[in-house]
Amino acid sequence: MNSVDASLFTRHFRSPEARSSLLDSYARVLARWPVPYESRYVETRYGRAHVLASGPAYAPPVVLLHGSGGNATTWIHNIARLSGALQIYAVDIIGDAGRTEGRRPVSEDAYCNWLEDVLIGLGRPKVGLCGASFGAWLAAAYLRQTSRRVSKLALLAPANLDTLRPAFVARAAMAAMFPSEKLVRGFQARVSSPMAPEPPGWAMDDLLVRWRCQRGSPRPPGRMSDADLRVLPKHTLLMLGEDEALYDPVRARARVLAHAPHVQVEMLPGAGHTLAYDQPDKVGDALVDFFRRDGWTL
Repeated sequence: MNSVDASLFTRHFRSPEARSSLLDSYARVLARWPVPYESRYVETRYGRAHVLASGPAYAPPVVLLHGSGGNATTWIHNIARLSGALQIYAVDIIGDAGRTEGRRPVSEDAYCNWLEDVLIGLGRPKVGLCGASFGAWLAAAYLRQTSRRVSKLALLAPANLDTLRPAFVARAAMAAMFPSEKLVRGFQARVSSPMAPEPPGWAMDDLLVRWRCQRGSPRPPGRMSDADLRVLPKHTLLMLGEDEALYDPVRARARVLAHAPHVQVEMLPGAGHTLAYDQPDKVGDALVDFFRRDGWTL
């Protein structure tokens, strides 16, 4: 990588040392990955994208997109269940706390162009697409542009499904500006269900590194409009936690059903915004059932 490319790669990190700390933490979490995996890169017009591939090659292929401030390793709580029945490609989203190269995009079109390149690089004619929080925004945005590479869509607590609660916005801003252990722990507890287990020490250590390594966060997506909901594909699964902290999940569910009655909506008790961590078994079972149901298109 030349000096210009290195500058683009590190721009969203606070310093070269912060990036190094992030990569070390990434490796420590990956050392706990409970199933065999392949770490690989695919070329995009913005730089190389990093992907963790797990699961049998003959199974339905599914691409996972993590939430803001995360990376592919944040699926560690779900990967054993998912990769037992699916061919999983967990992607580090460009401009976030992972191994993918390239400057953080400034527009929805740029993010979607990047994702298009990733899907082409994976070499599968069609895949299932699953996003959590910010990743769910990106997945839905991509499907609004084209569906030629995606067979099914799963959205886990999209960050832009409804108007954000002011208290959540204030808490998130404080934790981002002053990422002390106390504030980050408090924010994590807020976005999780009160019934969820406390993160293990190694997971909290990684979370702190990710919060502290970056300059800001990916650009918050705008609220999903009624028109955006209406054009969600027929084969769409939406999962929400009953203890969602970003917005009122009951109101959000009613809004989706009003404008997109074809969407399969599931509300999970004992789950907050981080429902894939709060209820990993239920989320894993639901995703496997959804992506394997009625076969898949290759």
